[in-house]
Amino acid sequence: MYDNDIMAVAGLSVAAEMGLRVPDDVSLLAWDDSQLCRLTHPTLSAMSHDVHGFGAEVARTLFGVIAGEERGLTPYRPLC
Repeated sequence: MYDNDIMAVAGLSVAAEMGLRVPDDVSLLAWDDSQLCRLTHPTLSAMSHDVHGFGAEVARTLFGVIAGEERGLTPYRPLC
């Protein structure tokens, strides 16, 4: 699994250099789901995410914090 499509395409290239076939020998998954994933051979599987929706939710939460609202805030809890 790669954090972005450019890294996934590089991983596809490295797999080919190592003699590995995608998806027969190794599976690759990209995160951004850009046009780049559809231009490779084989095409890369990718997860898509709603960047604009995520940004809108962040902005709403930020404006709520500025206004003194506490809705939607998750308290920080250390793992240990």
